[in-house]
Amino acid sequence: MPMTLLRRPLACWLVTLVTLVTLGSSLGCSSSSGGTSPASDSGTADLGADVAVDTGSDAATDVPIDTGGSVCTSARDTALGPIDKVSSGAVTTLSDTGGVKTLFIDASAGGVDAAKNNPWVYVDLATGTRVDLTDKASYTAANWDLALKRPILHTNSGDGGPGGGGAAMLTSKAFDTITVADASSATFKTESWFDSDCVLQVDAIGSVKTSFDGWYAYDSATTKVTPKAGSVWLVRGSKGDFYKVELQSYYSNADGTDGTAGGRYKLRYAALK
Repeated sequence: MPMTLLRRPLACWLVTLVTLVTLGSSLGCSSSSGGTSPASDSGTADLGADVAVDTGSDAATDVPIDTGGSVCTSARDTALGPIDKVSSGAVTTLSDTGGVKTLFIDASAGGVDAAKNNPWVYVDLATGTRVDLTDKASYTAANWDLALKRPILHTNSGDGGPGGGGAAMLTSKAFDTITVADASSATFKTESWFDSDCVLQVDAIGSVKTSFDGWYAYDSATTKVTPKAGSVWLVRGSKGDFYKVELQSYYSNADGTDGTAGGRYKLRYAALK
């Protein structure tokens, strides 16, 4: 009898222990299972890449990737004020000789006072023509290479667009001597307009700091903008093509002669192959 009494409690304990282990294992499998939970199955958990999650900060609301390469989309809209219309600024070819084109680009945006209400001009360097896009549409379009508005230029990259563009300034070589080898070894800047907190980075006169920062010298006495002497820009297009670009005038007339109105560019460029 004593041995029987001892065996029965021990057996009960063993049964209880096995039951607890089995139950715990079952619960563990339930909580860590890769199966679909009701929340994710309903679509609530999977918001998708084009849905912004509002957590009260600019960085969080600036998540969408379908609005270009930028993660600071709200800050970008506030800083640049994208215009929902197409620019009427002319882009015309003044000359095309031996693969070197000279363009006239009217990026005056209606003048200093009206600029905030007028869009950027978008240029396809492969064809030397204007691409008819609104500012908002440009953030998701890969069919343009260079954007211009008043004294600001930027490429189709990073905060400026979804393309693979970029720019680099050369001061050591003349336009005619620059080859594809120079572009292949260059360090290109992409459009990075904001810091990690989505605070806009600006240049010396308070404009957005783009990959073309430093392209001109500014005379505060005359308020004139002059392309820096001896500087040529290497531009990587949206699709990765290389170009050399020389900004010749900021005050050009439509026929290429010198004028007085700002934001009217005369530039020459050539593809590097």
